[in-house]
Amino acid sequence: MRRIMILLTIVATLAMSATSPLEATKAQTRNQSSKMQFTEAFVFPNECTNELMDLTDTTTITCHDQQRADGTFSEKCEIRQDVNATGQTTGITWQGTATFKDDFVTADSCNFSFSNRGKVHLISRGSAVNTIITFDDFVRMQDCVMTDQHLVSFDCRGNQ
Repeated sequence: MRRIMILLTIVATLAMSATSPLEATKAQTRNQSSKMQFTEAFVFPNECTNELMDLTDTTTITCHDQQRADGTFSEKCEIRQDVNATGQTTGITWQGTATFKDDFVTADSCNFSFSNRGKVHLISRGSAVNTIITFDDFVRMQDCVMTDQHLVSFDCRGNQ
């Protein structure tokens, strides 16, 4: 799910930078901010309880874009989520928050970098295990050759 979101973000940002009117006007810099909110539901594995969780969240994405006269485009986004999860096997319920920081920089469609770093805090009631999930995604396109790295780690706290 996160990988699909990353790829869609990259494609959308590339499309925006490729069709920018700033290249024709050669403006020094153009800044733009945007904010959007949506809800989603999906299934995600919980390595702390060795089960799948049904997750729902409300996500708010705030971005700041900058287009420079030299054609370089950068976008920095902060993603905040209010999360509810239920373990499919244990029935444990979690509530929590997630914060992600995205950074996208491109000179053209064959040269860009994208990073997404975030942490999800899922807190359960009582003595059931709490789960902290850390995400680190790095995508780099250099001379039209893409490399990517996706790291996820779980920090399990409490009774398991």
